Amino acid sequence: MIPARRLGTAAHLAAGLGVLGAAGYAFVAVVGHVFHGPADAGALNALISLYMLVNIIGPGVFAALEQETSRAVSAAAARGEPLRPVARRAAVLALWSFAGLVAVVLVAWPLVLGRVLEWRPGLFAALLVAIAGSGAVYWARGLLGGQQRFTVYARTLYVEGAVRLLPCLALLAFALEEPSAFGFAFAVGSAVAALSVWPALKLPATDVVTSPDGMGRSLLYLAGAIALSQLLANLAPVVVTYRSPDDLVAAAVFGSTFVLARVPLFLFAPVQAVLLPQVTRAAAMGRHEELTRRLWQVLGLVAGLGVLGVAGCVWLGPWAAEQLFNTAYRPSVGTLALLGTATLVMMLALVVQPTLVALARQRTVTIGWIAGSVVFLVVLVVGSEPITAALVAQLAGPLVVLAVLLVGVLRALRVPPAGVGASPATGRR
Repeated sequence: MIPARRLGTAAHLAAGLGVLGAAGYAFVAVVGHVFHGPADAGALNALISLYMLVNIIGPGVFAALEQETSRAVSAAAARGEPLRPVARRAAVLALWSFAGLVAVVLVAWPLVLGRVLEWRPGLFAALLVAIAGSGAVYWARGLLGGQQRFTVYARTLYVEGAVRLLPCLALLAFALEEPSAFGFAFAVGSAVAALSVWPALKLPATDVVTSPDGMGRSLLYLAGAIALSQLLANLAPVVVTYRSPDDLVAAAVFGSTFVLARVPLFLFAPVQAVLLPQVTRAAAMGRHEELTRRLWQVLGLVAGLGVLGVAGCVWLGPWAAEQLFNTAYRPSVGTLALLGTATLVMMLALVVQPTLVALARQRTVTIGWIAGSVVFLVVLVVGSEPITAALVAQLAGPLVVLAVLLVGVLRALRVPPAGVGASPATGRR
């Protein structure tokens, strides 16, 4: 029998994910209704590209910060060590990550990014705001997840979704047709979410001065892996838009359809947040049989839900794209089936990843995402027809990732654990 407390936590997370998911749907749906027709295709593509870029650049790096912070907090708590040094070290890493991302965005703006965002300074500024907010909220979620304070963790999901959803609806009600306003409405949600839980992040003061080892190197491995995972999850519509300057309507339909099929993936990070502390404890105790059993149970559950999701894409997807997102025409069933299947494969790979992190195999995780990304980018760029190439790339890349991670976790479970919260500097890989 499942304890009531766990049911309550699951309900909070499910509700938070629902609000965040509704905000994602609402943003794409609202901008699809406000900016429609050939004359507005450029603005629509720019906003959808901003939506994708925020999910690549922000969570792509800072979800790694959350996972590493959660791992380090779990390890410190298991050893009875103070948590404040871990939080401080994670905050420094967040600031360095933010500075690095700003540098990348500044370099990319005159080369590629300006064209993708229609050279709109407002969307450029919104992207920077979104990056800063992501750094703050993922740092907070790492602290909360490592302490298994998932009720407060869920609060960040509620607030982030609500702050993204309500301004978009207000802009629609006031019939404002300024792309930058919609961009900012989407961008500020993460920052407000972080501020909403700031009072709950107070950690006990300590006279012990420690410097957590391995967090920087581990973060680099995970940041590379998660950035690549976000690239696989979000880049295709941006490349299709870039490669289709003479057919922006088709690119816009593909972008909206892509978002429709990928929303479950955008909401999957909290599942990892809950899973990671649990598998970290099992790894620390050397309970590899429990790890194996838990992994196959979760894989089976996600596979079953994913099959239902693919069926939903095929059955309702064409109607939903046209009616909810106001696409110029209905996307094909084949397009939605391929995108839904690719989403399922990505989710399976993200289920395997926390087990490897708990076993201090961050490097294996990175290798898997590098291999998949190479396949993805080659197919995406080399293919002669942009949309067909994107569909094939979306399936081929994640399949390679899943294969590498499964082989890595099966090999890791055959060797003794490196210890509680081991860093990438220790243990075999």
